[in-house]
Amino acid sequence: MKFSKVIYFLIIGTILATIALLFAFDQQDTEDKKEVIVPLVKEVVDAKPIEVKPATRKQASETIKLEVIRVRPDGSLVIAGKGLPNSKVEIISGAQIIAETNSDKIGDFVAVPEKQLKGGEYLLSFRQTTQDGKVVIANKSVAINVTGAIKDIPIVAIVDSEGKLGAKVIQAPGLNANKEISKERETIIKEDKRDPYIAILAITHDTKVGQIVLSGRAHNGAQINAGFSGKETSSTKIVNDEWSVSIPGKLIAGKQKIFAVLLGKNGKVLSENSITISGKTIQNANGKTFVVVQKGDALWNIAYQRLGLGNRYIDIVNLNKNKIINPDLIFPKQLFIIPNKGTN
Repeated sequence: MKFSKVIYFLIIGTILATIALLFAFDQQDTEDKKEVIVPLVKEVVDAKPIEVKPATRKQASETIKLEVIRVRPDGSLVIAGKGLPNSKVEIISGAQIIAETNSDKIGDFVAVPEKQLKGGEYLLSFRQTTQDGKVVIANKSVAINVTGAIKDIPIVAIVDSEGKLGAKVIQAPGLNANKEISKERETIIKEDKRDPYIAILAITHDTKVGQIVLSGRAHNGAQINAGFSGKETSSTKIVNDEWSVSIPGKLIAGKQKIFAVLLGKNGKVLSENSITISGKTIQNANGKTFVVVQKGDALWNIAYQRLGLGNRYIDIVNLNKNKIINPDLIFPKQLFIIPNKGTN
């Protein structure tokens, strides 16, 4: 009887232990399946987006019109065009600024690097900075290939940096620019709707024969008459919008008016231009040429056109110190002596 009670209690104990173990395992599984709740942060801070100021960003835009790009075999370079008014214009090759200039109030600029381009390939980009600090990168670049050989004409092309247009070659060996210019001029003459125009660009006193040589530009006329006021005039024709005439006669020390008149086929005066200058001033130039500043001129392009190198604007400044206070500030109808092409 005692034995059977012991077995009975053992069986009951075993059953209770088994139930307890099953309950424990079930409880653990239930807890594992419970959702974990993360406590919320009491203070919530709103995230603010980072503001980018438009004035500090570089923008690519069609902001530069390249009108003149000339590269000589020796690597001398001149670039002229129209950009944003009253802005700093930088020409960049790689990571280096090779030229820097300022555009005027209508955007015209002329840039000539101080150093000539050595033999090699270059890709020039244009960066403008406006007066309010806005930086604009033009979407046009200039590709240049300079061999360094004296007889080799460098290859120059305008490249669309955005890839919308192909490269436009504007200078290369075998590219006959003169024929293209002649065709353009023929077209202009046939369809010329420009107003008659004449301008005196240069005055030179030929000391050997004692006469004045005038040269300039003109269009839409048949003949040029030029001379001193009150004296006989000399005549010449217009060739490719350019003219030149020699005026005989002795110079007088006082001021005198030199004029040029554009005549039509019927002899009617269509346009005229004049310069007042003293004979003494011309004589003191010792045979050197006076250039007459035109609207939009800059010393850089005067030096490039007349002397072959834009850097020689310094020689013009040195010869006209009494007239040029700021090389970047010159005015129409000013007269500047320029050195002979091969000398200072």
